Amino acid sequence: MNAAAIRPMQPADLDAVLAIAAASPETARWQRTDYAPYLAPPEPPLLRAAFVAVLSGRVVGFAATSLLIDPPGAEKPENRCELDSMAVDPHARRRRIGSALLEAVLHWAATHDCRRFILEVRASNIPAIRLYERYGIRQEGLRPRYYAEPVEDAVLMGSHYSRDQQAAPFSTAKPVEGGLPRC
Repeated sequence: MNAAAIRPMQPADLDAVLAIAAASPETARWQRTDYAPYLAPPEPPLLRAAFVAVLSGRVVGFAATSLLIDPPGAEKPENRCELDSMAVDPHARRRRIGSALLEAVLHWAATHDCRRFILEVRASNIPAIRLYERYGIRQEGLRPRYYAEPVEDAVLMGSHYSRDQQAAPFSTAKPVEGGLPRC
């Protein structure tokens, strides 16, 4: 089985990304314009990045993330990164594409000195919850009735990373095609 290549999302990828999101009922329903900030030049203190997974020349998954950089001299700088959206084409699942996308996001976050990684996931999306747990991201709370269509609770998940850690608790061994987005 061929591995998917992970690269930064381009405007030409949006039709495929929207189709994957439409085929994935557990994913948030974003419009084309919602992806614009992820494709635009960064505007600190909020950085954004988006990645796509390409398999056999076709986009089969995507991930979008944001990182809020604390100002220099902040008393307790935390640099929080949030996984905003991620989905894999239902026909391409169970091929480690979600893992590859998550690793790209975590690597990007680590290169920007992320100290806290957070996300929300539908309570019924057990495969995604298990994926996040394999990367050291733990359940921290519940947000009742957060999602619509259908109405469902969100599981809040997160991880802390200390400046003293020698290595991130997630793998960064997989290269990102074309390099990471520049911020």
